[in-house]
Amino acid sequence: MKIGFTRWFAGLTALAVALVFAAAGASPAQAAKAKSTKTEAKFVSYDPDAKIMTVKVMKAGKKPANKAIALKRGKNADFNVKPEGSILSRTSVTLNGKRADILDIPKGKTINIYWVPHDTLADTRFARKIDMILSDAELEARDKARLEAAKAKGQVEE
Repeated sequence: MKIGFTRWFAGLTALAVALVFAAAGASPAQAAKAKSTKTEAKFVSYDPDAKIMTVKVMKAGKKPANKAIALKRGKNADFNVKPEGSILSRTSVTLNGKRADILDIPKGKTINIYWVPHDTLADTRFARKIDMILSDAELEARDKARLEAAKAKGQVEE
């Protein structure tokens, strides 16, 4: 009876390990390929026809294996974007965590770009996610406007 239980437990353990690897992805190389690099930059321009965004790099983030797509602080860099489609394949854009549109990004705005090497175009970058960051002055103005609106509705006492 003890031998049967041991074999059963070993089989169950092997199945659990196989499921963990299947859920995590096919291989560690593929998982490493999927990791994004975070880059802080200033927005320069967006070409909707070519679907290319240009930014001026402030903080490059980690260096990619492909030196051709490495970023340099103070230099302009291009990123391929896909503003439409499935959430799994498009470039998502947010403003302080809320969904926004890439056309809403003003020139000179500080953004965080989460990017990966493009899977089909050699020596290019693909922006998976773009986060617009509100400055302290913008946050203060937004909070003041919210407070005034709440006062006008009688939700907050003066």
